[in-house]
Amino acid sequence: MSRDNSTAKIRQILTNIVIVILVSIGMYMTMTYRSAWMEFQMRGIMCLRYFTVQSNLFAGIVALIALFYQGKATKVLKFMSATATGLTFTVVVLFLGPVYGYWRMYKNANLYFHLIVPLICMIDFILISDAPKKLKWKISCTMLTVAYGFGYILNILINGKGGRYPNNNDFYLFLRWGWGVAVLIFAGIILVTFGISCLLSFLNSKAGKWYNDSHGNGAENRASTGGEDA
Repeated sequence: MSRDNSTAKIRQILTNIVIVILVSIGMYMTMTYRSAWMEFQMRGIMCLRYFTVQSNLFAGIVALIALFYQGKATKVLKFMSATATGLTFTVVVLFLGPVYGYWRMYKNANLYFHLIVPLICMIDFILISDAPKKLKWKISCTMLTVAYGFGYILNILINGKGGRYPNNNDFYLFLRWGWGVAVLIFAGIILVTFGISCLLSFLNSKAGKWYNDSHGNGAENRASTGGEDA
């Protein structure tokens, strides 16, 4: 193993440790609930209903797994977590931030979940050598969003929309304009998610390839995998 390759592995280990620590801090702040810390969050366990929290928790679990196992499956999971947290980052930057104010979106626990963890996850994936690039992996990255949307709608169908926020089941207010608009919103979110996965794959093929080749990792990894597209 070359010195440059060892350096890359150390970087990956440190990155995974940082992700686990930051997600743990964010989860502690969210679960224990301190009103001075939180914006747009539910108390305690109820915070788990938000996609932001779920995507960051998923990223933390993937990073923890990656500390003990490195392989193609890990890279696929990294791709999925980067896409999921990337969706959270994109929604905040393009929609929630302009509407509610960035200072609220990046306050306290949300600073980790809306900004820092998503950026680290995306950059980490972009720098991975021999990242999964096939269409099936890009589609798989949308599955977390699809599953969340299915669960969100199923919960409303079973339990109704509920009362007023925050004690309602339509807490994203997608049904404010009716089911037709809600379905279009979910379809749009899925397309955005797929677009994020394609963008991350493209950036990996450019910036990631340059980074790994410049550090002597790309050629070694491609030789070990026979140069096949992951």
